[in-house]
Amino acid sequence: MEYSKYWSIADLGTNSLKSHEVCIYAAILFILAFILTKKLKKSNQDYEKTIILLGTGIIGLGAILGFVYLKFFIIDTTDQRIHKILNSKNVAIVEGTISNFKSIRPLSKRGIVTQESFTVDSVNFSYSDEVLGRFNRFSKTNNGVFKNGLPVRITYGKGKNEILMVEIKK
Repeated sequence: MEYSKYWSIADLGTNSLKSHEVCIYAAILFILAFILTKKLKKSNQDYEKTIILLGTGIIGLGAILGFVYLKFFIIDTTDQRIHKILNSKNVAIVEGTISNFKSIRPLSKRGIVTQESFTVDSVNFSYSDEVLGRFNRFSKTNNGVFKNGLPVRITYGKGKNEILMVEIKK
């Protein structure tokens, strides 16, 4: 059977935006603020323009130094760690069709959350969108993708049955 990847831990948001990119975006923002302040703000007796220029300049310079440090002096091993997790002996793969799919929406301290559970070849999986408050979750609960009878291959961590990758049959 041929499968296409639906979701993987390698697709998480923490893997898509690198820390050095955040620094360069911050540096650009503060340098633009510095230039705009320099050109557009009028000087007065209370040194407001000087304080703003000093603050934006220091933060912009700090962000540039952070970018240089993170980009050229720190080795990002995120991809290697993810592949190590996916290829470890504590990971198993199950193929089959989804059965016993359930989606419930109980009220919790954070409001209404969605909890979904299903079984693939006698392995039970469950997840909730409560932990991160629907931010960047693979579940995208109530999306209609996961349903009874859907042929899938799931890579999961043994023990807690943590879903690491979901592939759907083409």
